Amino acid sequence: MELTIGPTEFELMKFFMTHPDRALSRGQWVHGVCSDGVSVEARTVDVHVRRLRSALQAKDRRYSDLIQTVHGTGYRFSPGILEER
Repeated sequence: MELTIGPTEFELMKFFMTHPDRALSRGQWVHGVCSDGVSVEARTVDVHVRRLRSALQAKDRRYSDLIQTVHGTGYRFSPGILEER
């Protein structure tokens, strides 16, 4: 599958794919995705997650639930959800 996404969304997707089915905080995403020395607020992750979700959903509506919000924690990438459908 080919997606047109920005570099931060690409790094975020790569990070999601290397940590499947784990609920991680926004701070963990910032630490895992952003370059050292770059100051990014944890809430900025929400913007990039929204953009990534939009790109995934535009490609195929089945992909809309791949990235799940875990209230009080952050986000989880669940690729197994496609197999359940």
